[in-house]
Amino acid sequence: MKAKSSKTAGKIASWFIVAVVVAGAFAISGVADVSEAGGSSAKLFILFIGAVIVLQVVPGLMLLGAMFKGIYGMIFKRNANREAEHAH
Repeated sequence: MKAKSSKTAGKIASWFIVAVVVAGAFAISGVADVSEAGGSSAKLFILFIGAVIVLQVVPGLMLLGAMFKGIYGMIFKRNANREAEHAH
């Protein structure tokens, strides 16, 4: 059962990363003011640069999530040890 939940969590994380990259790329390309003379290639280039910038943020967010998971695990383990000591 644990393998199924970790597989689902992996899919959710993957889709979240894709959504963040796409949303960030569109947000950054929307900020850039490309004149009409630039054409669609300029807009695609700005979109690509936006995707690159957002892709740099994704590992940082993953690291932040791992850090929170570690802190939560440490606190949970400490509380479990205290409860075990009081039970004896």
